Amino acid sequence: MQAFAVAALSIWLCLGATTLAECHIPQHCTSPNMTGVLTVLALTGGEIKATGHYSYDSTDKKIRFTESEMHLNKTEHLEDYLMLFEEGVFYDIDMKNQSCKKMSLHSHAHALELPAGAAHQVELFLGSDTVQEENINVNIWTGSVPETKGQYFLSTTVGECLPLSTFYSTDSMTLLFSNSEVVTEVKENRREYNDSYTSEDCGYWNTKDYQSKPFSVK
Repeated sequence: MQAFAVAALSIWLCLGATTLAECHIPQHCTSPNMTGVLTVLALTGGEIKATGHYSYDSTDKKIRFTESEMHLNKTEHLEDYLMLFEEGVFYDIDMKNQSCKKMSLHSHAHALELPAGAAHQVELFLGSDTVQEENINVNIWTGSVPETKGQYFLSTTVGECLPLSTFYSTDSMTLLFSNSEVVTEVKENRREYNDSYTSEDCGYWNTKDYQSKPFSVK
């Protein structure tokens, strides 16, 4: 499951839209700092491959993803990743043994940011025409991931550029990513990662007491 989850999170977060289109072409946008819940669903068989909480630093391109314990059975390992896209590495963190494995990322593309090469297709209005609080405008973007030879359809909100969902497909798999429970006002002292990661050590940001604890790297 580890390889699948990392590959999934490193690709693209679906087309959750129907309805009216706008004429103008929007500018490329950047996601804000945010936290939320990310779920990865395999459309073939309808199996949930991963679901859990994340924290995203859009400036430094870092994601901390911790899989939900409710999704696992007793024989499965809880996936906990720190992904540093600017450095091209990720850490597979083992909280129980206070250790982690440093590995290479094969792509800088990831689930929470609109790629530079994304092409805008349409702007859609979703929800109620009469109740302003119950509607939303979204942009639909398409593109490809050369490293995986995959294609994606990605939806973002108009204005804040929040990634909502993405449909991602290759010859071997078809995935639906869903981003929910998003909070954009992320406080600096509650980051889900530590900035002092090197090839010699690995840090873990304890979200309970907000203390940085060094881990050993395997």
